[in-house]
Amino acid sequence: MKNGYMIIDAHAHVFPDKIAGKAVDGISHFYDLPMAYQGKVAEMLENGTNAGIDQFLICSPATTVSQVRSINAFLASCMAAYPMCTAFGTLHPKSEQLEDDFKQLQNLHLRGIKLHPDFQNFPIDDPAAYPMYEMIQESGLPILMHMGDSRSDLSHPLRLAMILRQFPRLRIIAAHFGGWGCWKEAHEILKPDSRLRIDTSSSLPFLPSAKICALIHHFGAENCFFGVDYPMWNYSEELERFFSLSLSDQENRKILSENLNEWLSNTPKF
Repeated sequence: MKNGYMIIDAHAHVFPDKIAGKAVDGISHFYDLPMAYQGKVAEMLENGTNAGIDQFLICSPATTVSQVRSINAFLASCMAAYPMCTAFGTLHPKSEQLEDDFKQLQNLHLRGIKLHPDFQNFPIDDPAAYPMYEMIQESGLPILMHMGDSRSDLSHPLRLAMILRQFPRLRIIAAHFGGWGCWKEAHEILKPDSRLRIDTSSSLPFLPSAKICALIHHFGAENCFFGVDYPMWNYSEELERFFSLSLSDQENRKILSENLNEWLSNTPKF
């Protein structure tokens, strides 16, 4: 806890120790940004807990089809070993065994699906991904969707708006306030929706407080989750940035933990 609030990091990437360094170097190179941490589970728990984080939503997107099942097995093992962790598995829309991959994810009791269109190289609204969305929609599991990139439009908010229209029961967490680097477009295009949630990850270091608050109030504090995007940002600094927004007590409670707990309570368990 910090400042009297229970806190959940709703967006944390973790990797097996033996490949964590390589994975984090790849992320650093992709975004041309230094990483605060090394992507290891023990490191996340130590630094996050010391900063005041109580629970963690962990994930890791598969950049290739062959990675899907090993990543999901790893995330399930983390969730089993650490009760403060909830895990979202991953899928890859180009997999020829998509149904079997999804059955494995469900059998491992993973609580959602992490997709990163820019890492996985597919436009969000590519019809080739529709069978994947249909399966996920029918299951009731949510997607944590990476959103936005200043260099491409694969995960542009306009594409997400199309998916929300095409799949009326699909539940999506739009990361990075709905569009990293295209926050203005996210504000204009994406509207509050009972199926849509927003996380704050990788946005607080880039936006002035007034714009952050405007995004929160546009989507509704009841629809926002606090996320750090471990291993990218320092936990203490991200919490300091969040509390400097001077939101109301009710808004803090909702964003820091209550909203995600409620969202997950409405998610099927397999």
